[in-house]
Formats: sequence, C-alpha cells, structure tokens
Amino acid sequence: MSAQKILIIVLVVLVVIFVITIGIGGCHGGGDSDDAGAVKALKGLQGNRFLRVGDKATSTCVADSTGRILQVTGTCTVTLAKRAFFRSTTRVAFHRCINPPTCSVAGAFPFFQVAVRPKKGPDQDEQIAGEQCFGTAINRAGGTMTFTSSNTVIVLQQQGCPG
Repeated sequence: MSAQKILIIVLVVLVVIFVITIGIGGCHGGGDSDDAGAVKALKGLQGNRFLRVGDKATSTCVADSTGRILQVTGTCTVTLAKRAFFRSTTRVAFHRCINPPTCSVAGAFPFFQVAVRPKKGPDQDEQIAGEQCFGTAINRAGGTMTFTSSNTVIVLQQQGCPG
C-alpha cells in the first residue's frame, strides 16, 4: 500500500470523527437541563471518572488525604481544570456525612447549598437535605462547585447515586 493511500484513509477517518462530533454537539439542545437531547439518550454511556480533589481539581474546602471527604465551614469552592480534548466528563456524586464514625465531623444542620457552574452547560443551584445523594457531571471544559454551610462534611462518591 502506498503512502498516499494510507494518508487518504487517515484523512477520511478524521473527517468522519469530526462529523460525528459536530453532530452529537448539535443535539445537545438549547441549554435547557430538563431536555438534554442526545445526552439523555447516551446516559448509559457515562464515563467512570469521578471527582476527587487533587485529580485536576483544587479546593478551598478542607479535604482529607484521599481528596474524597470535604469539610465545609461557610463557603468553599471546588474548581475543576480544563481537560484534554478527547477526555470524558467528570462525574460528580456526593452526599452529606451524618455518621461521625465514618467521617471526622457530623453535619450540624440538616441541609447545605451547592451551586454548580460549568464553563459549558447549564448552571445548577440545589439545596441538599439529609444524606440525599447529589449527582451531576462537568464536561472537559471544567467549572466550579460552590458549597455553603455552617458545618458540613461532604463525601465524594466513586460511584453514581442510587436510583
């Protein structure tokens, strides 16, 4: 096989990948998080990369050595850095720790606030009560999550929320 034929095959493959990427990007809808378009259809194909502080993520929250338990006193922010072009989204799943033997400090109040601000995509503002699990994803462009509470311990899970 000549070098020209190999070059043509490589170019065709690149064009096909580009067209597929553009097609999927155009199916994301108008930013309405209740109608995620192609994202909803591909929900079963989510990546398995979960948020952990220290792995392309920094935090003003006090984090333990594993980067999976955060102490929130007042307001603190987790910042996710931009990732490489072909990387998948970072999945985020966490709950408030209520069981002191599992975590160092129990939450003093029954709820806390989280604001998710991805650089691309819709913002989310949620009030998390009890041990309610919260799940979202932040694409490769990065973004921030801001937690507000008087005294809460948050556990970043390494699996999706049940149900």
